[in-house]
Amino acid sequence: MIDLEMVLDGKMHVLTLEDGEHLVGRGTDCDPQIPAPSVSKNHAVLRVDGERLFVRDLGSTNGTDIEGRAVGSEEVEVPPEATLRLASVAIWRRSTLSGSASNLSNDQDVASSTIYHPTEGYSESARARIVGMLSEIFELIASESSARHVEEAACEFIGRYVDADRVILLEDDGEGTEPTVKTRWLRSGSQATANERLRLSTTIVKKVLSERASVLVANALSDPRFAAQQSIIHLDLKSAMAAPLFDNQRVRGIIYVDCSRPNVKYETEDLQVLTATCNAVAVKLRALTLEKELKTAARIQHAMLPESVEVPAGWELDAHLVMCREVGGDLYHVLQRPNGRTLLVLGDVAGKGIPASLAMAATIVLIRSLNELGVTLEDMAPHLNTQLGLSLAPEQFVTLFVGELDQETGRLRYFNAGHEPPLISRHEAAGEDITSLDSTGRPIGMLPFGDFGVDETVLQPGDLFAVFSDGIPEATSNGEDFFGLEPVCAVMKDKHEAPLPEIRNKILGGIEEMLGKEQASDDVTLMLLRRLG
Repeated sequence: MIDLEMVLDGKMHVLTLEDGEHLVGRGTDCDPQIPAPSVSKNHAVLRVDGERLFVRDLGSTNGTDIEGRAVGSEEVEVPPEATLRLASVAIWRRSTLSGSASNLSNDQDVASSTIYHPTEGYSESARARIVGMLSEIFELIASESSARHVEEAACEFIGRYVDADRVILLEDDGEGTEPTVKTRWLRSGSQATANERLRLSTTIVKKVLSERASVLVANALSDPRFAAQQSIIHLDLKSAMAAPLFDNQRVRGIIYVDCSRPNVKYETEDLQVLTATCNAVAVKLRALTLEKELKTAARIQHAMLPESVEVPAGWELDAHLVMCREVGGDLYHVLQRPNGRTLLVLGDVAGKGIPASLAMAATIVLIRSLNELGVTLEDMAPHLNTQLGLSLAPEQFVTLFVGELDQETGRLRYFNAGHEPPLISRHEAAGEDITSLDSTGRPIGMLPFGDFGVDETVLQPGDLFAVFSDGIPEATSNGEDFFGLEPVCAVMKDKHEAPLPEIRNKILGGIEEMLGKEQASDDVTLMLLRRLG
């Protein structure tokens, strides 16, 4: 008789097999039955002879292997310390340490030392490390290299910044497919080997994939919650981490890190650094995947833009973007600041097509990262200028308006990096000239130096605020006559109290009327904000 352990759907199961042959698979006649989609109906035959275990495959669809070595129709013995795999289901002999498992829950779900989610925020020390890494992180996400090169560079980058012996990147081949190992990095002189199988618990992997949670196993062997888990014991881990490759739409894979040196023990700060890096890498991998064809590239932009915006209490907000081609360079976002205020972003990348769309995506990712880290407006523009200036093509730059709104007081602090001046129609000044917010600095990425001032205004109850791209005032059908700002100001005054979608449609309708049958030559983006009285 032999006791075996099997992980299925994130839970540990114990199989007790008496001497003799046992048909295993999904079929109802199998004993034990393994209800996993990847397992064939009649998958294999296990034979127990005292303490010895033998297996032969029955022509299964997804195969049987022992430590990666395929098993055929001829019976072979399973070594005592080896892992037997039926398709994607791993089975091994129950550890002699499993007597300690009596303290686990009945289903023996695997817990972890630390579970972290980005919504919990970053520690000050982690923020400092991440800011110090931004230059190299941005080189990764701005690179035009292949996905394979980015994956290899990401693993090497992480190995250096979190002091790892081994970094493994697993990624799926599309939604609904299982992540597989795409590339790995090994520290020179480490005891890990390139062909060493990944032994992290299936439950932890499932937690990372399904819950977008990052997991830290600090000294796995000394954690009593893992004492009975053969998958951990096999690798003799000292410290390990796993974080999701979350591309702001879905989890596309995992980056797994471990270290066997006894002097290295990962802390929560390391896990936060790994999580932030994985997010940036995932966004880049997603971009590379979607760039394979132009129609798919258009999905990149729409995915980068928010599907909906969170409107602050006491305010109305409407944002709209119309691309003149399948891909473009306009961008907008509405983000919650760590201090509880609201970040309003609208920008325009110089140029057209895929180069502009890639720069637009990189700009949004960088702004999201800086916002999550709580970087002030005074520091945000110089950071953006440095990173984008180093990585964008010489002819590329970004005009950008970024405002931080205190929804309680109406105070709007902002920097305007060479962007179209936003307009304000004051409630108490109906019929008078509309005021504008001038530029506070040159466009982002145009020059490696320059001052980026921060100014402020206060939006009073009833005030209507509009920020837009140059696709509105510079709309033209013949290259000589332009839409200009006068129609925008007229609509803002005449429709001051109308619903925001009505104001937006009136402005955009005016552009369509002017263009007639001509196609717009530039993207059009418009964000309207009104403080309720």
